[in-house]
Amino acid sequence: MSGVDRISALPEELKVSILSLLTITDAVRTSVLSRSWCRLWTFLPGLRIDRAFLDSLRFSKGPDVDLESGTPPWIGIVEHLLSSFCGPIRYFTLSNYYHFDELHLNGFVDLIFQKCGLQKLSITKRDLPQLACYSSLKDLCLDCVRVSIPTDFQGFDQLTTLKLYRVFISQRDINVLVNQSKKLTSFLQGEGFRSLDFDKKLSVTFNCPLLKSISFQFEIFQFQRFRVDARIVSAPCLESVCVSIKNNASSPKKLAFLVEPIMKFMADIAHVCDLYLDPLVIECLSVLYVVDELHTFRVHFHQLRCLKLDAQRFWTERRMFEIFCHLLRSMPCLNQLQIMDYDPVKDVELLVDPIPPNKYMKKQDGFHCLDQTLTRVEVYMDKLTNLNHIMWMMYLFLFSAKVLELLKITFSEGDPRVISRITSEELFAVEKASLNAKVVEEDWETG
Repeated sequence: MSGVDRISALPEELKVSILSLLTITDAVRTSVLSRSWCRLWTFLPGLRIDRAFLDSLRFSKGPDVDLESGTPPWIGIVEHLLSSFCGPIRYFTLSNYYHFDELHLNGFVDLIFQKCGLQKLSITKRDLPQLACYSSLKDLCLDCVRVSIPTDFQGFDQLTTLKLYRVFISQRDINVLVNQSKKLTSFLQGEGFRSLDFDKKLSVTFNCPLLKSISFQFEIFQFQRFRVDARIVSAPCLESVCVSIKNNASSPKKLAFLVEPIMKFMADIAHVCDLYLDPLVIECLSVLYVVDELHTFRVHFHQLRCLKLDAQRFWTERRMFEIFCHLLRSMPCLNQLQIMDYDPVKDVELLVDPIPPNKYMKKQDGFHCLDQTLTRVEVYMDKLTNLNHIMWMMYLFLFSAKVLELLKITFSEGDPRVISRITSEELFAVEKASLNAKVVEEDWETG
């Protein structure tokens, strides 16, 4: 029995699935194992041309450029791989870390198009060729790509996922790309857009009947000379939204220019169930508190169940805390709150001031979610060294949330006895609002 080759006896479909977990280089090498494995790799569902693959060819095939043809030797290898596939090519990933011209890229596209059935395409550092070819495309990821859409482009009939990173695109083309893909369910925009119409605002308008999730990054350059923002015209199925602001807009003057578009976008997504906000969004909205116009932010998230906040320096200023409280008041059905990357830089008067819990709660009114719906609060932080860093959580949540079941504090560095001291010295000194509430501390390193 020890000499039986059980792997080769597996069904062909299962062996192809195993090969799909390997790099294309290793998958091709399995052809020498036996007759049953010979050319089995040609039935793989797709091909990834990434940096590791190109590096392996570069160091094993000699010079970067063929002296006779003037082209990299791996070009012919990729063309051979694509032409050798027996079935349709379902996915294709191309990361252009080595130079090749547009002619070779179009050659790749022609070979893929001949196989039909392409569903997932990922291109990095190249112009996007022959856009109309990908009629069966379901997943498109572009990174550092210049996009130019033909005037007769009718959209992707089957596209459901669109991911754009550092894409160079015009105002007209981004809206055509998004809104002409009627089955789009997920949109992610990261690392900022670059407009082909220089010095002009680039605004994305979403009119997508099936869209369920959006991740969008607002951006501004040199005050209002160039700005990236978004509006939701119609997205009745939208459930989850991630809102962020690019770091280059972190100055107060730049953030002030984004207050209005951020408020409008927040009003557009008031019906979502899951919301993520980064620190700059909170800081941007805190401008309203500084100029005493917080009352103008009247968005109510009546269906929101989960709020996720990236709070690197969230509680270092009173204005940030006031925006946080204002958000909680606007979310009457909030069930779960996650505070990530909580890293208090300094002690704040609001947090270290020993306000008795009963007086503190008289100052906080309108927290419907604390009274009836908030059951779980999770806080993730790097260091837990100071009692004052988490006392506000005890006052606000443990002594106020009447249906709270869990306050979980996860940290990677610090003294677990800090929470133990709070439990012994503070928690039992005041009656908890929820009799079922419990505090859990967790050290990342020990689990």
